[in-house]
Amino acid sequence: MFSYLWLSTGKNYYRGDKPLQLFLSYLNFVGDSDLDALGGYVSTRMIEEAYYVDHYARPVLKRWNVRGEEVNYVQVSPSHLQTIYDLLKFGVVSKTITGERDLFYHFVSGYVISDAGFFCTITVTEQTAYGLAKYGNEETKALYLPNFLKNEKPWLGATFYTEVQAGSDLGGLEAVADRGTDGIWRLRGIKYFTSNVGLADAAIITAKPTPPRPGAKGVATFFAPAYRRDGSPNWMILRLKDKLGTVTVPTGEVELKDTEAVLLGSLDAGIYIALEILTIARIDNSTAGLGLARKALWEAYLYGNERRAFGKRLVEHPLYLRDLVEMEAKLQANLLLTLVAAKAFSDVAWREKPPYSQTYHYARLLTHIVKNLAAWASIDITRYSMELLGGIGFLEEFPLAKIHRDALVTAIWEGTSNIQSLDMVEVFYRKNGGKAFIDEVSSRINNLRDDEARHILFATLDNVKDLSRRALEDGVELHSKKLLSAVGKTAAATYYQEWAEELGEGWALAFSKIYLYTEIAGKEIDSNLVKKGAEGLYWMS
Repeated sequence: MFSYLWLSTGKNYYRGDKPLQLFLSYLNFVGDSDLDALGGYVSTRMIEEAYYVDHYARPVLKRWNVRGEEVNYVQVSPSHLQTIYDLLKFGVVSKTITGERDLFYHFVSGYVISDAGFFCTITVTEQTAYGLAKYGNEETKALYLPNFLKNEKPWLGATFYTEVQAGSDLGGLEAVADRGTDGIWRLRGIKYFTSNVGLADAAIITAKPTPPRPGAKGVATFFAPAYRRDGSPNWMILRLKDKLGTVTVPTGEVELKDTEAVLLGSLDAGIYIALEILTIARIDNSTAGLGLARKALWEAYLYGNERRAFGKRLVEHPLYLRDLVEMEAKLQANLLLTLVAAKAFSDVAWREKPPYSQTYHYARLLTHIVKNLAAWASIDITRYSMELLGGIGFLEEFPLAKIHRDALVTAIWEGTSNIQSLDMVEVFYRKNGGKAFIDEVSSRINNLRDDEARHILFATLDNVKDLSRRALEDGVELHSKKLLSAVGKTAAATYYQEWAEELGEGWALAFSKIYLYTEIAGKEIDSNLVKKGAEGLYWMS
């Protein structure tokens, strides 16, 4: 019934996405019936609800009940809340907490769901349950963890990190934590961006135990339920934010007023635990951002396949077709690298605690890279897909405007491109990530069969080495973003070429060459490449 807005309604966003399936096979991932059912649910029920909430049913804060008691209630439509519970029934959180599947399963689900609001709720729930399961004491886990695993109305989570004076600079936090004689930690302060507030049954919260130590080393990480055992609110919601996008997740400001909490891990490891939990959201941000790009590009293709101009369908015009294949190549290359990064983190996440191994730090390096590249790709592809629909694409009446508004936040959430660049170079230089990256990518390039690709990528890798040396001489921070971009595109092109050669299909080799030319070499693509690449678009029909 909703096909008058979404041309891709009824497409299975998991099973029907051929590049995704090929990449997952390449990474030896085996899906299940829940992921398949999720793909169908998202393309019908969820996209309809997301559109409706965005336009007509935004969350509303209700601070008081009829008795005059403060309740911190965020009112959403019953179907909004049911959609969240429906998504959770596919195991996108519970399976990773019980150990039935690893985190990679959750990350794949993020690409399939990808609505930046609904999936934000899923992300912070995963983070909360993960933090509790891995770092909570046995008593706290026994008391609260089963709530996240319930089949009906499972608990939802949140992460309260950001303060008005301290966003990415966690060392600047002013929220404090005191441990009472009863052994309970009580937190005080104001958190400025609190996504899923009012829906969350518990939260991961950062604060500095008193007397507060300066800098990030003074940060500790806590778990706190939304309500105390006497039923009173454990924090106060001051207001909800008026946002450009991501309307399907309420974001607010919270005051911690002797918020009762439990310490996660040790005091000395607090900042590392907080950032480890944050890494889940950074990968989710990447997969979901590319999922938005996929939905937008799917709409643009289907529109061009039907719309006629100047006597033929838009997809029969070389210029329109070139736009599609260039965006498809960018999307696929970024998706493959993002899945590689997601798998790398998933392989080490549950088994490592601070201090971490070199394997963990290398996974972190990849995470910072894909968080940046995926966000930029998501913004570019959703914007240009909107343009390919012409004036209709710009109308809020149709879904591409919402998709693009939601995509814009992916470059901001969980650390801007500047922050990702600084975090990346810290791993690159101080954690030996740079050497590990160069060794890994150099080996993969050396094994490529395509002489031209091998030549271009070795030259690009040499440029990475030169840039890393110049950055040390001239100032690492100044050149960090350029280095991140160079490292990321080199890795994406290398993995993409390697995959295409292993697959051996002409359209895949054409796409990998298109990405290599447009994003790395600055070389013009010809009509043969466009036509060959276009053969790989058929699956979107």
